[in-house]
Amino acid sequence: MRKIVYSSIMGIFMLLLVSGCLNFPGKEPEEVGSLRILLTDAVIPVEDIQKLEITIGSIMLYGTEGATASEKPPIVVSDEVITVDLLTLIGDTIELGHIEATGTYNQLRIEVIDATLTAINGSVFPVTVNSGSLKINNLGLDLGKTSVLILDFDLSKSLKINGQWEEMKGGKVGHQDKVHMTPVIHVRHGSLYDITGVAVFDEDPAPLLCALVPVGSGDALTTFTHKENPVWQEGEFRFCKVAPGSYTLKFFDNYLDDDFDLEESMPLFVYPSEIVVVDRDLSLGTITVE
Repeated sequence: MRKIVYSSIMGIFMLLLVSGCLNFPGKEPEEVGSLRILLTDAVIPVEDIQKLEITIGSIMLYGTEGATASEKPPIVVSDEVITVDLLTLIGDTIELGHIEATGTYNQLRIEVIDATLTAINGSVFPVTVNSGSLKINNLGLDLGKTSVLILDFDLSKSLKINGQWEEMKGGKVGHQDKVHMTPVIHVRHGSLYDITGVAVFDEDPAPLLCALVPVGSGDALTTFTHKENPVWQEGEFRFCKVAPGSYTLKFFDNYLDDDFDLEESMPLFVYPSEIVVVDRDLSLGTITVE
């Protein structure tokens, strides 16, 4: 089995707006807070893939503190079938849902019911979703205040290929049951900020993979630099919704290598100083990648 290497493409999509207020008999009225739920993804070989669509059947929030699932129904964030192309989310933000409620919630469930991958040559591959019910536990969301929840869909760990990708995209093998997805999502919530910049490098290169690595411990965030288009400047990149902290910024041009590993592979360039996120969006300006 060969793993397709993917990066974080920070994209967040708006699908539904849901409002609700929960009050429980026998208790003092609680302060009503607001929660925005957003989705983002991870690294993709943009040279080979035209579309990667996932279909979500429902999104539910469970686990009010002091109550069991049998005592209280979950909050419905969305019960409509939604199909989204993850490739449209590179460096962009779109809202997944918005609810208003009270109490503390500890689990979010997302039902992924279908997925397809379209290669750049137009070949369409059905994706087998190995774990359709995605449960995100231990959220500890206190909805007595306004919150933002980021769901980082990590395709570097979610998507795998059976067989040789070069043969598959060339049409030399059958499409059935060749691409498998086990959704892996990293969660961030609280006060979050965007990091932007423009990487100046070769005149006509492939996109660079940008990795924002926490100093100490934690999951790295990844995205791509953009080709020039009506929306993006050549070499522009954006990390969406980053938690406060200190980070190392690395740029890679070898992410399609069979043995590529974000932690072990040699970066093309490392930003010369730590990136410190405190309480606002951060622009790094123009970075010369040598």
